[in-house]
Amino acid sequence: MRKTFQLRFEWDIVNIRSEVREIAKEVGFNELDQARIVQSISELARNVIHHAEKGYITIYTVEEEERKGLRIQVQDSGPGIPNFEELMTRGQSQNIGETSGLQQVEMLMDELTSIPVEEGTCVEVTKWLKPSQMLE
Repeated sequence: MRKTFQLRFEWDIVNIRSEVREIAKEVGFNELDQARIVQSISELARNVIHHAEKGYITIYTVEEEERKGLRIQVQDSGPGIPNFEELMTRGQSQNIGETSGLQQVEMLMDELTSIPVEEGTCVEVTKWLKPSQMLE
């Protein structure tokens, strides 16, 4: 399963959140993990709207090493994040209220990676089903 959403306006986020929650439910995520995934989508999508004006969100199922999950890739055509690694490590010594949105996404998801692109920013996040969810 693979689905791509175009992101240009704030109201696009509402539709994307709704569809992604349904996809997460179909994959087998419990309600708590569905909420984590949807919150991550909201944060990543808002970054696109506020910093780049437009972008794309692609969500797809992944299976690796007997694990199953959802991978979400968000790409925009904005100015990019020149100091991505610094941004991600800077808040580790700060209070939770001082973390960036990307750091919050990193806490909600299992993996967060920056993918080099010629223009803009591309971030990929993954949430894995827990073994108990895979049995259900």
